Amino acid sequence: MDVREPKNRSAYGPTNVAGPRIVAVCAELSDAEPIALSLEQQNTGSLLIYNRQSELILNPPVGVIDLFALFDRENLEATAETLRWLGRYWPRAMTVVIGALGASGQELEARMGGAMYFVYPAYGGQWRSLVGLAATRVARTDTPAA
Repeated sequence: MDVREPKNRSAYGPTNVAGPRIVAVCAELSDAEPIALSLEQQNTGSLLIYNRQSELILNPPVGVIDLFALFDRENLEATAETLRWLGRYWPRAMTVVIGALGASGQELEARMGGAMYFVYPAYGGQWRSLVGLAATRVARTDTPAA
């Protein structure tokens, strides 16, 4: 017989699951700060951070993701492979690649993979707009028009 009392889930943080779910892949935690600040300003959503793109592929998040942000400033990772993988498993998620200035090959890979491309450092207004767009995508319904 189980006599444990149910826990009060509101004590463990925000329960608003209607907000945007964002995944950031960045080697430095400071890269994800503008995204976290934008989510904090909107008082909704969640942010999951990975260190490498290979970690994202090997240990993917569960559920619907609204925005993937791939930071690859040194052009060290196989961004094209990750974009193909994201297109297969999360075709409706927005994707943005943040890369180095003058990395035209990396920008071409991002755009051909269906992602937006920002030059590092992306400024706060860009993040506020993306997080706001991801928040509006949460409420939409993907039903075909009659």
